[in-house]
Amino acid sequence: MEAQRAVRVLGAVLALGLIVGCGGGGGGSSNRVSIGGTANYPGSLGGGSVDNADFIIINPDRPSDPLASDVTTDVGRFFGIIRKTISVAVIVSGRVDGQPVRVSGLLAAEENNDDKQLDGQTDIACEAGVQAVIDGEIDGGDLGPRRIANLEDAAARFVTTTDFTDPASVTAAANQVRALTDNGDHPAP
Repeated sequence: MEAQRAVRVLGAVLALGLIVGCGGGGGGSSNRVSIGGTANYPGSLGGGSVDNADFIIINPDRPSDPLASDVTTDVGRFFGIIRKTISVAVIVSGRVDGQPVRVSGLLAAEENNDDKQLDGQTDIACEAGVQAVIDGEIDGGDLGPRRIANLEDAAARFVTTTDFTDPASVTAAANQVRALTDNGDHPAP
């Protein structure tokens, strides 16, 4: 049952093209960092916490080998200890009115990052960044804090017009973010 759930979650990630974290290294004496935060549904779906939901943390250099997986707390908190890397994608698999809803985000992961807030805006940006890596437009090592910020800032303009229960709607918004920012290379005009 647990293996089937993991395969189902990873299959959903693959189907949506969300297999990125990012390669790279990091300084300091420890090669481990903590990653955490809170996942909330987009405002159009009530904005509440994505509680008791499966999540995975993925490094793009090894997309079929999640760095961590677990279940969010009853207040939507996720947490994992992973090997240092430039960034990772956290993908939370929630449900609203029986429909699957993904809430995801990109997190810088060269040092501890325990207060990331995931929501509709970060989900659009995450798909944009991950898909840019999958498409070969950027390397995983290019998906650092500046690029993440550019993607998230541009994604803000699409949150109210995106249907987060429809993966195609999220993909369309992510594609617009990629075009506006040249895959996160610069801020949107």
